[in-house]
Amino acid sequence: MKKLIIYLFLGVMLFAAPSCKKFFDINKNPNRPTAGISEDLILPKTIVEWANFMPSASAYGEEVVGYTTNAGGVSGWGSFVSYAFTPGNWNGNWTVPFDNLTDIKVVIDKAKEDQSFALLGAAAKIMKAIHYQFLVDTYNNVPYTQANLGLKELTPSYDNGPDIYKSLANLLDSAIADINGASSGAKVLNSAMDPLFKGDMTKWKKLANTIKLRLIIRGGDKVSFDNKSFSSDGFLTEDAMVQPGYTNVDGKLNPTWGRVYSVSGSAVGGVWQQRVPSFFTLGFYDGNKVSDKFRGNLVYRSYPTPGVNMLGRDPGDDAGAKVKAPNDWFIAFGTPSATNYAAIGIVKGPSAAQPIMLASESYFLQAEAALKGIINGDVKNLFNTGILESFKYLNKNESGANSTLFVNSTNGKLSATGGTGIIAINPQTEFDAYLAEGQNSINYLVNFDLATTNEQKLEAIITQKYIALNNIFGHEAWNEYRRTKYPVSVSPPTYPATRYTSIVSLQSQSTAPDRLPTRIQYPQNEFIYNGENVKQQKGQAADGGISVYLDKIFWAK
Repeated sequence: MKKLIIYLFLGVMLFAAPSCKKFFDINKNPNRPTAGISEDLILPKTIVEWANFMPSASAYGEEVVGYTTNAGGVSGWGSFVSYAFTPGNWNGNWTVPFDNLTDIKVVIDKAKEDQSFALLGAAAKIMKAIHYQFLVDTYNNVPYTQANLGLKELTPSYDNGPDIYKSLANLLDSAIADINGASSGAKVLNSAMDPLFKGDMTKWKKLANTIKLRLIIRGGDKVSFDNKSFSSDGFLTEDAMVQPGYTNVDGKLNPTWGRVYSVSGSAVGGVWQQRVPSFFTLGFYDGNKVSDKFRGNLVYRSYPTPGVNMLGRDPGDDAGAKVKAPNDWFIAFGTPSATNYAAIGIVKGPSAAQPIMLASESYFLQAEAALKGIINGDVKNLFNTGILESFKYLNKNESGANSTLFVNSTNGKLSATGGTGIIAINPQTEFDAYLAEGQNSINYLVNFDLATTNEQKLEAIITQKYIALNNIFGHEAWNEYRRTKYPVSVSPPTYPATRYTSIVSLQSQSTAPDRLPTRIQYPQNEFIYNGENVKQQKGQAADGGISVYLDKIFWAK
């Protein structure tokens, strides 16, 4: 599963050696994929590769959870609107994690034999858990105990998803114990070795706790976890941002920016240039379901009238469903370009850091955990903090600081300068106005006090998480939808009647009761190179294989 040559992106080395502005080639040996490369250089490579993968992972989720729809003036939508997924769809969801996991194993193994690598090994264990949770959440059963063994096992068997979840929770406990027990001689992580937390091991432990919390919540009573407690370090309280030295240099662009513009400044063709927002998601901003003028303007450039459509609807010549170039999520004043951007919202700039987890998600996980008695905490306070953190993230600029732009307090429009009714951007002020908005104040999806049952409280938490993850982590929103069925989506879909209430495609071929897909297929290469094992993953398809309409991830509702 490993490509012959990986171009090792170590822009992070700029912090240690300004002259090292280049890539490094690694010739792959299946028994020692990183032979000749020091293990303290392998960890940052895998962290950066994971960060670079996030926009692709999000795009997969965006297409099925209602964030994006087909645009006017574009044809050939295929499985995007039909859900007729094949082994050729989204192969990167398999290859990228397993490529990284081979290298991660090298770091973990090194730490076993050399205690000076204890901290690197602990961080690698946490990254392993993140990668494997993504794989299980995407495919259910995957190779685990026999995976990443090189020539020792070329056709690894598959482990059951619940067993992997249980093992990952223990792995995270082990990582925290390794950090706490590291000797004084252990290599201390620095910016070069750690483009995520710059060597702050307390933050690594917080990340481990947060990922474990996500495993426990998602696994529910379908996993027999050995222990559901957490270290006293707590959970993430800030966005987990990877910054290896992203810059406007070929191969080193911030990956979200790279979905829009190249280094030369030319527009990049791709998914975002052929998609527009959905009525379903826009309704959580424009007042059809919730009023959110501030985040509406932070997410959509032409809010409240971005290009918009219902999935599967052929808009023909409807100008309202056409992309506002380069896309509807790129914020700018005047004509957008690679040099004219507001450095705010989702696409912040070519040198911005890349998130791999948001603080808002951490707080929403804690809110749900407190609701279910998994941890102690004030559910309402955690819920509100999750919303506030969403405002904070979207208001950050390219350097990661709160933007110095201005905003119209009446309609939420961004401004480069102040003036009458124009105030300096302040996430707390925007959050307070969001809670006080007349329509929102009587809506339990915003005013948590009005959620009178645990089910309503869960709906509010997951719905707000859906809003916070919009076009940032679409795959996580899709996971949560499949697990909880929130935010509520109706079926069958009709246009225009359900355009604001259904994420289901009008051209859905799904045979599931809700007419949505349940998962994607295993990739084609697995059928070619590991066919016997992948074919043992029996499902409800006519041939006994996996059905993308009927077979569910083990935690799915």
